[in-house]
Amino acid sequence: MPTAATMQTAGGTQQGTKNGKAQNVQPLVPFIRASMEHREPCGIDVQRQLLTSGAQDLGVFDVPAYGYVRSIVLVVTGSGGLGATTFYEDGPFSVLQNVALTEPNGAVIAQFNSGYELFLANKWGGYANPIGADARMAPTTSTDATGNFAFVLRIPIELSGRDGLGALPNQNAAATFKLRMSLASGAAAATGPLYSAAPTTQPTVRVQVYLEAWDQPEVAVAGMTNQVTPPAMNTTQFWSAQIYNVGAGAQTTRLTRVGNYIRNAIFICRTAATGLRTTGQTNWPDPLSVILDARPIDTASKTLWTEQMWRRSGYGSRAQYAATTVAETKDAAGSLDNGVFVLDFTHEFDQSLGQENRDLWLPTLGSSRFELQGSFGAACSVTVLTNDVAIAGPVFL
Repeated sequence: MPTAATMQTAGGTQQGTKNGKAQNVQPLVPFIRASMEHREPCGIDVQRQLLTSGAQDLGVFDVPAYGYVRSIVLVVTGSGGLGATTFYEDGPFSVLQNVALTEPNGAVIAQFNSGYELFLANKWGGYANPIGADARMAPTTSTDATGNFAFVLRIPIELSGRDGLGALPNQNAAATFKLRMSLASGAAAATGPLYSAAPTTQPTVRVQVYLEAWDQPEVAVAGMTNQVTPPAMNTTQFWSAQIYNVGAGAQTTRLTRVGNYIRNAIFICRTAATGLRTTGQTNWPDPLSVILDARPIDTASKTLWTEQMWRRSGYGSRAQYAATTVAETKDAAGSLDNGVFVLDFTHEFDQSLGQENRDLWLPTLGSSRFELQGSFGAACSVTVLTNDVAIAGPVFL
């Protein structure tokens, strides 16, 4: 098996010496060239009619063993709804609740309070070109006036499709990755989770799950030695959610998810009085400072932060709106989202999100003080989605 150092230089021609004479060594075939993309159903296909009495736990499911897992794909449809309906601002993605993926050893890789948080991780995580990352823009996403819907989201495991970094070994049928998820209540409420005006007949929701993976490469083919594992194998990214309740006025909020390299932080601001992101957008600090160990690393007005998010993603471009439109329509396809502010460390490759060289990842220690400072317009609830990486070898290009 190649070492991490060998994997870091995969694809180059190596040279060695014997008796003082240089010898050419066969180049090592990079992992993704030696492997092949693979997709298969997980055998997870569940249906439940939404209830107005509360959420429903769908259970814990085994992910089938195969190769090196890249992502878990959730295909969600809701059909059979009847009656005039209005979706909550997080819908339809918020029909999923408490989505969690754990490793065979029980460690939590990804945990989202709602499908809307998973939607944001897909949109802003840098796993695809922004055009293909916003699920609202997908031809497979739909909602209608009777409460029916459809969408596809991925739980990301692989960090980079360019070299397979972060894909995890999944070859032991006796020790599997496990997926857990719930369905939201279909009851109507101003704060959701799914409908602000509910259908008279609740839709039946179907969740189908697929595995995306890399094949296990052969050790050698046609005399060429293959890289048989992803680079720095067992390098693992995590997604977690923490909720902070902050008061009105000047606040310093210490973020607790530290100790690894931070790749992304997504802030979702909801005004406490309304529970809505629309008012959270208004009450977000202007300006806000991000501070690491007493050193401000970013201070920006709301306008500048919004411009930066647009510049790195293209979301909210004025060209997509009618010439008479004065302001962007948030929470629309290809748009920005009310109350959502993104701090990314993934843009150094070409100044857009993802496929990065990993040079900007923010190193933190367990003792690091990672803080937000700013003045909130009202008491708010701030959900922080942290995407951090535990490295297991040389990962920087």
